[in-house]
Amino acid sequence: MNEEHVENKATQDPTDAQADTPVESQSEDLSEGTATEATSEEQSDLAAGALRPEQSENDIAKASDVEEYLRDVIDPELGINVVDLGLVYDVWMVDGVHAHVNMTLTSPACPLTDVLEDQAQSAVVGNKIADSLSIHWVWMPPWGPHMITEDGRDQLRALGFSV
Repeated sequence: MNEEHVENKATQDPTDAQADTPVESQSEDLSEGTATEATSEEQSDLAAGALRPEQSENDIAKASDVEEYLRDVIDPELGINVVDLGLVYDVWMVDGVHAHVNMTLTSPACPLTDVLEDQAQSAVVGNKIADSLSIHWVWMPPWGPHMITEDGRDQLRALGFSV
């Protein structure tokens, strides 16, 4: 794999894969019992991922542990963990036992979401850091090489990439 491949992935249009996102584009009107189309502002919020609720100190510490265990999740194309690649945008806990992650991909067309989800489940739930893990695939902001951590850059350089 070469540097050009990394740059090409970052320039693809993130809206191409919106149909694949698990985020619903409708909101439910509970007073009427009917579904209504989400406004463009609501759709923009949904594209940016789930919103983090208020966190206790314990939840913040546990979310930090979850993020650390996500370093065991390796992007199969680049061979670098998803945290150092800058793919993990946010991590939080609900009720102290349910981990949530806003995460993106280097390309919205990436066919490896199942692989990454399985690795993440094994890393977090398999190691009993949380009882469950929900990954919210998001496309805003679009991923770019500027999101790679310094550790990630060092790892890519060791593999022969120029970053």
